[in-house]
Amino acid sequence: MRRKRGDWLGVGFRLLRDEGEQALTLERLCAEMKLTRGSFYHHFGMMADYRQALLHGWQDDLTGAVIQQLPDGGSGVDSPKELGERVARLDHRLDLAFRVWSLRDPEVKAVMDEVDARRLAALTELHRQAGHPRAAELAQLEYASFIGSQALGWGQDRAALRGLHAQALGLLAQSLREPSPTPAL
Repeated sequence: MRRKRGDWLGVGFRLLRDEGEQALTLERLCAEMKLTRGSFYHHFGMMADYRQALLHGWQDDLTGAVIQQLPDGGSGVDSPKELGERVARLDHRLDLAFRVWSLRDPEVKAVMDEVDARRLAALTELHRQAGHPRAAELAQLEYASFIGSQALGWGQDRAALRGLHAQALGLLAQSLREPSPTPAL
């Protein structure tokens, strides 16, 4: 059976998600694919090229594709719900594996920073379209909550966690619309 470039990436995503970046070795990839190094080199010039392909594949699939599916110029009313539904279907363990990897690798960190910036910009725009006066602050709080949810096990009880996230976001949005109370001290 002939393997394609995407097959190699799929194995890399699985290894990264399940075992971390230390599992991404040429020997391990070839063993998982039951193919030789020559097959790997046919698709990727070297491991650095493979890592770049993994990074960009993840960046495109878990960020770019989701953002591109949002309605352009919509009222913003349905867009946050649509975004939430799409985000809930993503591979959160893989997303978290890239975030953990970014703590140890400056190249991965640079891509993570780009992903975070794109996601924050999209959230800010959705909240701006919905008429929220402090869209950027709400987007930052929502995104921080999202990352925290992933770290705490987004996939454990998705429905309960999504419900809690929605409630928290509603409270945050309400508190950002109202004037801040004067500190007692």
